Amino acid sequence: MTLYAALLVIFSALLHAGWNILGKSNTGSGYSFTLGASIAPLILLSPYIIWCISVIGFDSLDGYFWLLVTLSGIGQAIYLIGLIKAYDAGDIGVIYPIARALPVLMVGIGTVFIGQSLSPNAWIGFVVLTLGCLLIPMRHIKDLRLGSYLNLGVFWSCIAAIGTTIYSIIDKQALTWLQLETSGLTKVQVAIFYLGVQFAAIAFVLVAWLLATNKRSELALTWQHRYRSSIAGIMMGLTYGIVLYAMTMVDNVSYVVAMRQVSIVFGLLMGIWFLNEKWLYTRGIGVTLVLIGLVVALT
Repeated sequence: MTLYAALLVIFSALLHAGWNILGKSNTGSGYSFTLGASIAPLILLSPYIIWCISVIGFDSLDGYFWLLVTLSGIGQAIYLIGLIKAYDAGDIGVIYPIARALPVLMVGIGTVFIGQSLSPNAWIGFVVLTLGCLLIPMRHIKDLRLGSYLNLGVFWSCIAAIGTTIYSIIDKQALTWLQLETSGLTKVQVAIFYLGVQFAAIAFVLVAWLLATNKRSELALTWQHRYRSSIAGIMMGLTYGIVLYAMTMVDNVSYVVAMRQVSIVFGLLMGIWFLNEKWLYTRGIGVTLVLIGLVVALT
């Protein structure tokens, strides 16, 4: 992973933690807020999407590509819904580290199944990082036992982590396909184009889920939260757009997913500063392990 790609991911991690703080501090419905955050960047990117399609040709985007986009949208929706439910059950300093870190090992395992490999250092670093994240939610070292994680907040964090694993692996495959099967766009343009169509998929899946679960009132509430959700959505789009661009520079997406975990540190600090959440010595140890794990994995 190049230094440039690493710096991009670190910057995106700061933005990612920021929009999660906005989501956590939002006093309205999390579902309508999330839907609004998905629609706002889609509207902004719509002219760009149309331009990109005119350049590469709609016919060049076959069924396989749209399948990947749909699966990515489902993965993103699982992540967002899981995160909303997790935040309802716990504080961001507990939920955020678990939801963001578990995909490090999950994506690593997933990439092995699709024929890619990771160095021994990477696996060691991923394990250390994950252990750090499991420690962060604890109030005392002695609480580091299975029973401490048997609660709804952690359960929904794991669901969110599964969603992250799905969309991370799928997105790398989709970007690779776009670079190999289409022409006329640079890596940056490919990343932004894919970001736009992904937001369309996310919005579609979220609307379908709200309708299927009889939460139609959330659709109306989306307009009420339009200002804050739009800000969060733009941050969300900028964040993941940078990540997608970084993905075009690496062969194995696991390294990008691991590097994104710097956002755990940012999220924890923001939760303390802006939401008055508590700092515990266990969280300090956990953050240290996260940083050590990142250094080991990326060397």
